[in-house]
Amino acid sequence: MFSFFKRDKTLTNVDKVYRIVVDQSRKPIFYTELLVPDNIDGRFDVLSLHMFFIFSRLKNEEHKAADFSQSLFDTMFVDMDQSLREMGVGDLSVGKRVKDMGKALLGRIEAYDKAFSAEYGDIEATIIRNIYRGDGPHLHQIKRLINYSKGTIENLALIPSEEILHANFSFNQAI
Repeated sequence: MFSFFKRDKTLTNVDKVYRIVVDQSRKPIFYTELLVPDNIDGRFDVLSLHMFFIFSRLKNEEHKAADFSQSLFDTMFVDMDQSLREMGVGDLSVGKRVKDMGKALLGRIEAYDKAFSAEYGDIEATIIRNIYRGDGPHLHQIKRLINYSKGTIENLALIPSEEILHANFSFNQAI
Protein backbone atom coordinates (compact mmCIF):
# COMPACT_ATOMS: atom_id res chain seq x y z
CA MET A 1 0.00 0.00 0.00
CA PHE A 2 2.64 2.55 1.00
CA SER A 3 5.20 1.43 -1.57
CA PHE A 4 6.71 4.90 -1.76
CA PHE A 5 8.14 4.31 1.72
CA LYS A 6 10.03 1.22 0.58
CA ARG A 7 13.59 1.77 -0.51
CA ASP A 8 14.73 -0.06 -3.63
CA LYS A 9 16.76 -3.07 -2.46
CA THR A 10 19.65 -2.24 -4.80
CA LEU A 11 20.01 1.16 -3.15
CA THR A 12 20.70 -0.55 0.17
CA ASN A 13 24.01 -1.72 -1.33
CA VAL A 14 25.27 1.79 -2.05
CA ASP A 15 27.27 1.89 1.18
CA LYS A 16 28.84 -1.49 0.38
CA VAL A 17 29.84 -0.37 -3.12
CA TYR A 18 31.21 2.87 -1.75
CA ARG A 19 33.28 0.90 0.77
CA ILE A 20 34.69 -1.27 -2.06
CA VAL A 21 35.64 1.90 -3.98
CA VAL A 22 37.20 3.55 -0.92
CA ASP A 23 39.14 0.43 0.07
CA GLN A 24 40.59 0.11 -3.42
CA SER A 25 41.49 3.80 -3.66
CA ARG A 26 43.32 3.63 -0.32
CA LYS A 27 45.67 0.84 -1.37
CA PRO A 28 49.19 1.99 -0.45
CA ILE A 29 50.60 1.11 -3.88
CA PHE A 30 48.97 4.21 -5.38
CA TYR A 31 50.97 6.41 -3.04
CA THR A 32 54.19 4.43 -2.58
CA GLU A 33 54.86 3.01 -6.05
CA LEU A 34 52.73 5.14 -8.36
CA LEU A 35 53.79 8.29 -6.50
CA VAL A 36 50.36 9.87 -6.15
CA PRO A 37 50.74 12.48 -3.39
CA ASP A 38 49.64 10.93 -0.10
CA ASN A 39 47.58 13.89 1.06
CA ILE A 40 43.92 14.91 0.99
CA ASP A 41 44.14 16.00 -2.65
CA GLY A 42 45.91 12.86 -3.83
CA ARG A 43 43.49 10.61 -1.99
CA PHE A 44 40.53 12.54 -3.43
CA ASP A 45 42.02 12.18 -6.92
CA VAL A 46 42.44 8.39 -6.63
CA LEU A 47 38.95 8.07 -5.13
CA SER A 48 37.56 10.16 -7.99
CA LEU A 49 39.22 7.89 -10.56
CA HIS A 50 37.61 4.84 -8.96
CA MET A 51 34.23 6.54 -8.76
CA PHE A 52 34.58 7.26 -12.48
CA PHE A 53 35.12 3.54 -13.10
CA ILE A 54 31.80 2.72 -11.44
CA PHE A 55 29.84 5.63 -12.90
CA SER A 56 31.20 4.88 -16.36
CA ARG A 57 30.22 1.21 -16.08
CA LEU A 58 26.67 2.04 -14.99
CA LYS A 59 25.94 5.08 -17.18
CA ASN A 60 24.18 3.20 -19.99
CA GLU A 61 22.25 0.83 -17.78
CA GLU A 62 18.60 0.82 -16.79
CA HIS A 63 16.93 3.53 -14.70
CA LYS A 64 17.75 1.94 -11.35
CA ALA A 65 21.46 2.16 -12.17
CA ALA A 66 21.02 5.93 -12.58
CA ASP A 67 19.32 6.12 -9.18
CA PHE A 68 22.09 3.97 -7.73
CA SER A 69 24.80 6.20 -9.22
CA GLN A 70 23.16 9.29 -7.79
CA SER A 71 22.95 7.64 -4.37
CA LEU A 72 26.60 6.63 -4.65
CA PHE A 73 27.55 10.21 -5.52
CA ASP A 74 25.55 11.49 -2.54
CA THR A 75 27.16 8.92 -0.24
CA MET A 76 30.61 10.04 -1.30
CA PHE A 77 29.86 13.64 -0.43
CA VAL A 78 28.27 12.84 2.91
CA ASP A 79 31.54 11.02 3.63
CA MET A 80 33.60 13.98 2.37
CA ASP A 81 31.60 16.34 4.60
CA GLN A 82 32.14 14.11 7.63
CA SER A 83 35.84 13.63 6.87
CA LEU A 84 36.45 17.37 6.56
CA ARG A 85 34.70 17.97 9.86
CA GLU A 86 36.79 15.24 11.53
CA MET A 87 39.93 16.91 10.18
CA GLY A 88 38.89 20.11 11.93
CA VAL A 89 37.72 22.15 8.97
CA GLY A 90 35.39 24.84 10.29
CA ASP A 91 31.64 24.47 9.88
CA LEU A 92 31.41 27.63 7.80
CA SER A 93 33.87 26.42 5.17
CA VAL A 94 32.86 22.73 4.97
CA GLY A 95 29.90 23.41 2.68
CA LYS A 96 32.00 25.42 0.25
CA ARG A 97 34.78 22.79 0.23
CA VAL A 98 32.29 19.97 -0.38
CA LYS A 99 30.65 21.96 -3.20
CA ASP A 100 34.08 22.56 -4.77
CA MET A 101 34.88 18.85 -4.44
CA GLY A 102 31.59 17.99 -6.15
CA LYS A 103 32.46 20.25 -9.08
CA ALA A 104 35.95 18.75 -9.19
CA LEU A 105 34.57 15.21 -9.28
CA LEU A 106 32.15 16.04 -12.08
CA GLY A 107 34.96 17.70 -14.04
CA ARG A 108 37.20 14.68 -13.59
CA ILE A 109 34.46 12.27 -14.62
CA GLU A 110 33.90 14.29 -17.79
CA ALA A 111 37.65 14.41 -18.49
CA TYR A 112 38.13 10.68 -17.89
CA ASP A 113 35.08 9.84 -19.97
CA LYS A 114 36.54 11.82 -22.84
CA ALA A 115 40.10 10.52 -22.35
CA PHE A 116 39.13 6.86 -22.22
CA SER A 117 36.83 7.15 -25.23
CA ALA A 118 38.05 6.09 -28.66
CA GLU A 119 37.55 9.57 -30.13
CA TYR A 120 39.95 11.44 -27.86
CA GLY A 121 42.27 9.07 -26.12
CA ASP A 122 44.82 11.45 -24.56
CA ILE A 123 44.76 9.46 -21.37
CA GLU A 124 48.29 10.35 -20.33
CA ALA A 125 47.67 14.11 -20.27
CA THR A 126 44.40 13.59 -18.39
CA ILE A 127 46.05 11.39 -15.76
CA ILE A 128 48.92 13.86 -15.29
CA ARG A 129 46.50 16.79 -14.95
CA ASN A 130 43.94 15.10 -12.68
CA ILE A 131 45.93 12.61 -10.61
CA TYR A 132 49.35 14.24 -10.47
CA ARG A 133 48.02 17.84 -10.68
CA GLY A 134 50.27 18.62 -13.63
CA ASP A 135 53.42 17.41 -11.87
CA GLY A 136 53.86 13.98 -13.38
CA PRO A 137 56.34 11.50 -11.91
CA HIS A 138 58.40 9.24 -14.10
CA LEU A 139 56.69 7.93 -17.20
CA HIS A 140 56.76 4.40 -15.76
CA GLN A 141 54.28 5.27 -12.96
CA ILE A 142 51.94 7.03 -15.37
CA LYS A 143 51.97 4.05 -17.74
CA ARG A 144 51.24 1.68 -14.83
CA LEU A 145 48.29 3.79 -13.73
CA ILE A 146 46.96 3.97 -17.30
CA ASN A 147 47.29 0.19 -17.72
CA TYR A 148 45.59 -0.36 -14.38
CA SER A 149 42.78 2.01 -15.39
CA LYS A 150 42.23 0.35 -18.75
CA GLY A 151 42.28 -3.08 -17.11
CA THR A 152 39.79 -1.95 -14.48
CA ILE A 153 37.42 -0.56 -17.11
CA GLU A 154 37.69 -3.82 -19.09
CA ASN A 155 37.19 -5.93 -15.96
CA LEU A 156 34.10 -3.98 -14.86
CA ALA A 157 32.63 -4.23 -18.37
CA LEU A 158 32.60 -8.01 -17.96
CA ILE A 159 30.68 -7.87 -14.68
CA PRO A 160 26.88 -7.79 -15.01
CA SER A 161 25.44 -4.53 -13.72
CA GLU A 162 23.28 -6.42 -11.23
CA GLU A 163 26.44 -7.75 -9.60
CA ILE A 164 27.79 -4.22 -9.23
CA LEU A 165 24.47 -2.97 -7.88
CA HIS A 166 24.56 -5.78 -5.31
CA ALA A 167 28.21 -5.11 -4.38
CA ASN A 168 29.32 -8.49 -5.76
CA PHE A 169 32.48 -7.36 -7.53
CA SER A 170 36.06 -6.36 -6.96
CA PHE A 171 38.51 -4.17 -8.80
CA ASN A 172 41.30 -5.40 -11.03
CA GLN A 173 43.93 -6.19 -8.41
CA ALA A 174 46.97 -5.92 -10.70
CA ILE A 175 48.34 -2.42 -10.34
